[in-house]
Amino acid sequence: MIVIILDFAECDYVSSAGLRVLLATFKQMTAGNGSMKLTNVGENIRDVLENTGLDAVFGLA
Repeated sequence: MIVIILDFAECDYVSSAGLRVLLATFKQMTAGNGSMKLTNVGENIRDVLENTGLDAVFGLA
């Protein structure tokens, strides 16, 4: 199984295009029995993910 870990420690902004890339990558990974994890997600990006409902998709705690 392949796991992609994305470290958001240096990221404080994500555009709608970035969200689409994250979602498309997540779908490809899960379709192929892989997984994708987001780490060090800051408050700004966490707010965007929560407002779009993607926090549940990516499993942010």
